[in-house]
Amino acid sequence: MIEVLIVDGYNIIHAIPELENELSKSLMSARHALSEALSRYQAGERSIKKIYIAYDSKDGTGDIEDMGLVKNIYAPKNSNADKEIVNMLKNAGNPKRIAVLSKDNFVTNHARAMGASVLSLNKFLKKITTAKKSFVRPRLSDEEKDEITGELKRVWGIK
Repeated sequence: MIEVLIVDGYNIIHAIPELENELSKSLMSARHALSEALSRYQAGERSIKKIYIAYDSKDGTGDIEDMGLVKNIYAPKNSNADKEIVNMLKNAGNPKRIAVLSKDNFVTNHARAMGASVLSLNKFLKKITTAKKSFVRPRLSDEEKDEITGELKRVWGIK
C-alpha cells in the first residue's frame, strides 16, 4: 500500500500542458496548480498520507514549505530536485510504501532500484481528470442567474 508520493515538481509541471500554461502567470501559480492536482489525486487514493514535491531552487536555500498534506521541498545549493528525491528514497524506512511521479529516467530508475513504485503520468492524469469531473459544479444559465438575482432583490427589498 502506497502511503507517500514523491513528485518531481518542475518535471511534472512541464509534462502537463495545463500546468505548464500556468507558468506564464508565475512559478507560484504553476506550483499551486500542481498541488491542487495532487490533492485531487489523493482524494481518490486515500492510502496516501503525505505528498512531497521536490523543486530545483535558484537560491539553493533547501527550504521546506509545509502545506499540510503537501510539502514543497526546494533543493539546497549543489543539489537539485532529482538528487533530493533519490536521497529521500535512500533515507526512507520502507521504500515499498513510496510512489514516485516523474518522467525523468534518473529518478524513475533509482526509484525502481530502491523498491519504490513509479506512478505513470497517464494513470495520474486519468485519476485527476476523473476526480476533477466529480468536483465540477454545473454552470447556471443566464436565465437562472437572472432569476436568482431577482429573487434575492425581492427578499432584500432592492428594486
